[in-house]
Formats: sequence, C-alpha cells, structure tokens
Amino acid sequence: MTSLALLDGVVDVGLVHKTIQEHEQAISLLGEQIEALFRSARQLQFQQEQHRIEIRKCMSQITLARRLPPEILASIFEECVYNGWTRTPLVVSHVCSSWRKAALIPTVWSHVYVNLEGRDPYHRTVLWLKRSQETPLAIDIEIGQDISQLNNIVQLLKSEIRRWKTLTIKSRFLDPVNQVIRLCDASGPQLQAVHLLVEQEFTTVDPNNNDHELMSLRSFAERAPQLRSLFISRNILPGLNVIPPSIKELSLRLPYRSNEQPVSAIIRLLNELPNLERFKLEVPSPHDQQFTTDLQTVPTVELAHLKAMSIMGANNIFGFLPHIRAPILTDLSLRSSLERVQSENLGLWILDFLRESTPPISLLEFRDLEIDHSIYTQLFSSLPMLEELRLHDSDILDDVLQQLGGPDAACPLLQRLDLRWCGRVSGRALVELVGRRLLTENEGTSVNESVSPAPIAEITLINCSFVKEEDLIELAEMTVCRLMHGGQSDFCCACNEA
Repeated sequence: MTSLALLDGVVDVGLVHKTIQEHEQAISLLGEQIEALFRSARQLQFQQEQHRIEIRKCMSQITLARRLPPEILASIFEECVYNGWTRTPLVVSHVCSSWRKAALIPTVWSHVYVNLEGRDPYHRTVLWLKRSQETPLAIDIEIGQDISQLNNIVQLLKSEIRRWKTLTIKSRFLDPVNQVIRLCDASGPQLQAVHLLVEQEFTTVDPNNNDHELMSLRSFAERAPQLRSLFISRNILPGLNVIPPSIKELSLRLPYRSNEQPVSAIIRLLNELPNLERFKLEVPSPHDQQFTTDLQTVPTVELAHLKAMSIMGANNIFGFLPHIRAPILTDLSLRSSLERVQSENLGLWILDFLRESTPPISLLEFRDLEIDHSIYTQLFSSLPMLEELRLHDSDILDDVLQQLGGPDAACPLLQRLDLRWCGRVSGRALVELVGRRLLTENEGTSVNESVSPAPIAEITLINCSFVKEEDLIELAEMTVCRLMHGGQSDFCCACNEA
C-alpha cells in the first residue's frame, strides 16, 4: 500500500486518491467474500433444516400412535364414539394414513347415532350402515320437534335390525317412541338392551287410559329373544302388562312428576318380572315425587333371582321393601335424593326386609339415610355374609361401630369399609376396630378359629371430620387406607406391604 508522501510539507493529493481507491477495492473484495460466506451459511442452514425434516419424519414413524396396531387404534376411536364424539370416524380418518386405515375398520362405525334435527340424517345413516359392514350395531336415535324423516330413517335402520345389539331412543315426547317401537316389527336376534328416554311428560295418569304407556314394548321384546336389559327414563312409572317378563335387568328413572304415585305400583310392577336379577329405581327430584303408602292389601312378591337392588328417592319410596322377598340378593344400595332422610319407619322397613328374606348381602350401601343407632345394631347382626359396608353422610356412633370388632364381632366376613362425610365417627374408634379384627385374625379364637372375624383389608375415609392425621398413619400401618383431601385422591398402602 502506498504511503502518504509529503513534499516540502505539502500533501500529494493524487497519491491520496490512489490510496482511497485501494481501500475501497479492498472493502468491496471483503464484501464479496462476506456475501459468499453468508450464501454458504444459508445453504448449510437449509441443509440443517432438511435433516430436521427427515428426523421428524423418522420420529413420526416410531411414535406410539403410529406404532399402535390398527385394532387398538380402532378400539380407542370406538371409546370416543361411546363418550359422545359421534363424528370420530370422519375426523380421525383425516389425520394420517395409519389412522385412516384404523378408521376403516367396521367396528369404528358400529355406533349409529341419528339426530333427526341434524344435517341430512338419512344419508349420514346410510354412510354409517355401509361402513359398519356386518358388525353388531348400537342404534341411538334422538328425536326433537321435527319428525318428518322419522319413518324413512326407521325403515332404513330396520333393514339391518338383525345386527342391532342395543337400541337407545331419546325423545321429547312419548308418541315418537311408540312410533319407532311399532315400526320395528322385524326380528332382532342380537338385541340385548333397550334404553328409552322421554323428556316432557307432565300429565296425570289415568288408570283407565293407556295413552301414556309404551304400548308395543312387550310385542317388540318377543321378536328379540336376547333382550334382557331395559332402561326407562320418564315421568310416569310403567303400568301393568308393559315391561316384558323376560327382562333380567331393569332400571327406572323418574326425573320429574307433579302427581302422587302409590308405592304399591312398584310392587305390582315387580310382580310381573319373575326373572329379574338387577333392579334400579331412581327418583332424583324428591320435592316433586310424592309416594303414598297403600300396602295393606298388596301381596308379597317373590323375586327368586334378584341379585342386586339400588333405590334412590325420598318420602315413602322405601316402604315397598318389606313386601318383597329376595333370598339370593347380594348387593343392596339405598340412597336419599334429599340432603338427609329422616323417617321413623325407614330402619324398620330395612330390618323387616332382611329378616323376612334373609338374603346373603355382601355389599351394603347407605347414602344420606338417618337411621337410629339401635337399628344399626340389629342390622349388623342380620348381615353375617357382609363383606363391604359403605356409609355416606351417616351419623353412626363409635359405640355402634365397635360391634364390628373383637372375637364376637358382627359381620365376621367384613373386609372393606367406605366412610364418607360421617360427622360423628372418630379416628380412634376406627383404629381400635381395625386393630381388634387384625389381632383376632392373628391369634384366632379359642373355640373355633374358622369363625374368627376377617381383618379389614381396606378402609376409605373421605371428609370425616374427627379422623386425624395420626389416626390415618396408624390405620395405614395395619391396612390399605384411602383418603381424599382438597378434591384430590390419595392412596397409601399398609407398611408391611411396601
């Protein structure tokens, strides 16, 4: 590089300009080199991104969703459908090729949901029936105000009635339900369960008028030899000659009614069901569901096959219990739909039922029932086969609970206790109870070791005010202890099982 030259103290201007040009040329050359480096860097970054894309492609091939067999994916899609996402088959088929393959499995389309007020329900039903091929079908029909397409859709569904496994009809009014049942006049050899839900019924029942009944239900059941389960939700209790006698599992729900219903109607209904194995009755709106006791002339009903019974209601709904005989009943659940039922007769009704039927109850559940403590004592002595006791919102006393402990304990087979919102039982009483049964099990009895009470294998304590932390620690050392705190569940095992 040329240096600036001074001639007698005067700068050589030409030489300066030449020097500037040399610097500018150097800057331009360096700029070209920098741009070339930037281009190389961008090319390298592009190559990096291409490799990342390939990595993501490879990773997608080994994700759990891609590695799951189509059959497992299909079963997941089926669960989505049964949980209410009826468009699952259409949506998941657009995710990827493996999901599309799983979505083509016919069982994914086996839940045929028909909403008559939806978009083009007829052709939607055609698509579902076609894609389901020959798989058994769960038919779900929802009927609103518009019933213009009801006849055509029912005829379409009836063409595949040989594949029906379950039928659910949800309707605002009763007439469309009767219309569907009447139109289904073909044989359904695979049909096992029927669910009928009617929303709006507020009429007073006239015993001389059958306009409020499910008129064709019995003849429909005769064409379905496998039909054993029936669920009915409506505001009117079924009358005589309505429920098919072949039904083994019956669930009735009366969400709302404004007129009184005699308890004897329940007895007469059960009298027509000699094969009944499971019975559930729910009356969730107690202030509008009035039951009157009129059982003086009602005969006792023998339910020789009944194994499980669950009743939820209030007022006098439990008054029918002493009038039934269930000699093989194992599960009994009684629940109030009020915050708390206070009835002088409730405990006596339960005792009468147990004494007359002598059922081998292994699971007993009371919810929101206020029963006298003397009744509890008699109840425990009437339950020699009890294995699980559930008391929710009960004011059972420590002294009563202690009858379940010791060598002469009531309910010697009891292994599981579930206590929730029990406001008077103390943690110390529970510790003593579990400890006494555990001690009896370890030492046996001097008279006959084979009849020593079984130890408590599991105890659940949720929101019991007088159970303290130190009580829980002691209980956890002797048995499995379940508890809930702050809306979250917790689980702690016995120390000797750790």
